[in-house]
Amino acid sequence: MFEQMNEQIKTAMKPMSDLASLNMSTMQELAEKQNSLYKSLLSEGMSYFEKASQQKDLMSLADANKAYAESVQEKVSDVAKSSYEVLTEAQQKAGEMFKSISDEMTAKFQDAAKA
Repeated sequence: MFEQMNEQIKTAMKPMSDLASLNMSTMQELAEKQNSLYKSLLSEGMSYFEKASQQKDLMSLADANKAYAESVQEKVSDVAKSSYEVLTEAQQKAGEMFKSISDEMTAKFQDAAKA
């Protein structure tokens, strides 16, 4: 009897553990993207300061500033797009999970009503 109750609890908690697993993997993927962005921006910043300190005139410094700003904008935009894709995918998976749970519960209630 205890084993049957334990199995029922596991079955009942499976959707929650699946959702928690999805959340963890999504958060991990987003954290990796943010970490990569931070490292890239730090590296780009150091490279920019090195280049900027070597410029002899104002125009070449302005060109270096423009190149750095464009690079940063591109990197941030790319990470934002890929992060949005990760979140969209996770949202779709979660929606599928909830639909599956709802369908399963509906079937169980219908079976119980027939009995």
